[in-house]
Amino acid sequence: MEQSNSTTYRLLSGIEHKMEVLSCSPCLLSVNLMSMSLAVDIRRMVRYSKGLLEQWQECLPLGDWHDVNFALWGNKMWDLIGKACEVYRLNNVNINIYEFESESYRQFKELQDQIGPIDNTPLPMSNFSSAAVASILVCALRELNEVMMKINEFLNSPTEDLIKRSYDQWEACFRKHYLADCIRKYQTWKLQYTPRTLKKHLVDRRNKELETFKTLFINEDEFELVYDADQKIIDIDGLSRFLFLHAYNRFGVSYIDPRPMFSQKLQSLFTFVELWQLMQFDLQSSKKSHEKALQTINPTENKVRDLVKKVHDLASDEWSKHLADLWKRIYQEFHNEIEKAGSHEKFKEFSKKTVYCILGHLKQKGVYQKVNNVAFTIALEGDNNGMRKYINNGLTELEQSLGLRVERMIDRELAAKSA
Repeated sequence: MEQSNSTTYRLLSGIEHKMEVLSCSPCLLSVNLMSMSLAVDIRRMVRYSKGLLEQWQECLPLGDWHDVNFALWGNKMWDLIGKACEVYRLNNVNINIYEFESESYRQFKELQDQIGPIDNTPLPMSNFSSAAVASILVCALRELNEVMMKINEFLNSPTEDLIKRSYDQWEACFRKHYLADCIRKYQTWKLQYTPRTLKKHLVDRRNKELETFKTLFINEDEFELVYDADQKIIDIDGLSRFLFLHAYNRFGVSYIDPRPMFSQKLQSLFTFVELWQLMQFDLQSSKKSHEKALQTINPTENKVRDLVKKVHDLASDEWSKHLADLWKRIYQEFHNEIEKAGSHEKFKEFSKKTVYCILGHLKQKGVYQKVNNVAFTIALEGDNNGMRKYINNGLTELEQSLGLRVERMIDRELAAKSA
């Protein structure tokens, strides 16, 4: 099904169509009235476009401008200026097309910006002369041209940091609004298989999901940008670059604010990323469980378990019965990072820093919530010492990629709990 026209395209097209009607006006009064109406539309379009640019500078859009070529529309403004000049010339009014911001246009903007979006009084606009109205129209078109060019330049030169920041925001929005349903359906699917048969079906489903995921891409070269076949992992960095550099208009129109709305294709993409991680984790867990079936619990795991038990009573009511299982899964997924203390850590038996950062993040998420961070630190350490900063700052104290992995894992656990 074809995408409907975007709001930006409809507004720009309306201005273009109105300009065509301008030449049909039979007298100068009619021309002035139509020109003032156009100037109102263009000024509001300028403000709307600047607002879009401000939003996009914080988070790149996906599909929001799928049908708008901003460079083309910027050039169209010059064509429309030419049409306006010709209409006024036929009515014996000359226009300086190179005037960018006349005094009359500054006055018009001040008056126009005071009028609310649903106000309909034309009185503030009624005192301009024909020459002033003509100047206002041209200056408005010049300003819209400038905004179109700024947006075009911005969208064609995103930074690596903005791409990463944008992907993180889209992913966080998906996890907040769609992840719980994704996990619930996955858990329901797993229930039909016993632990003995689950691994085989996980492998089968993983292969089928991967083939479906591949259909979202035009060719193998695109697919290779986002999937590491050797490691069998989704390349999140590659996926974010692909989305915002090559496929910003391929997955339908989606929004984060003010009301989150993901297109079906974009939901499918993020759902696959989460499903893949869930299936990989279950496959690894199955393998580890088999390998360690006859082994005792890792001594370090016992020490970590004893440490986090010190704050067990500080957990929220809904989590108090689930903490042991939660920490078992956390340790299982991040045991390499937890078991090795950093070179600057005084405590060497394991990385208290990593454990405390995870505890701090869990506290921020409401898993622990009954006391402030000082009391929380005292419960762990026996006194209020420098380790409190890891509780205070949470995952921001960890290396960025590790912090992101922990955040995603915790988000999955929280979503699974609420599913």
